[in-house]
Amino acid sequence: MRASQVVAISKLAVAGEEAGFTLEQMIELLDSGLSVATLLELIAWRFEAMQGTSRPLAASSWRMV
Repeated sequence: MRASQVVAISKLAVAGEEAGFTLEQMIELLDSGLSVATLLELIAWRFEAMQGTSRPLAASSWRMV
């Protein structure tokens, strides 16, 4: 896997967690046939919904090792 792919995947994982998804949930969604583009739309939708509640985004617990 190329370094740029690793960076892109890690950013997707962090954004998903900040939007309220767990890594397991995102993997299950992708495994069930959801496209990456649709997952990104879901993450963006969640961010928009969270902004409406004025709730701060949680810090991600996901870290690359």
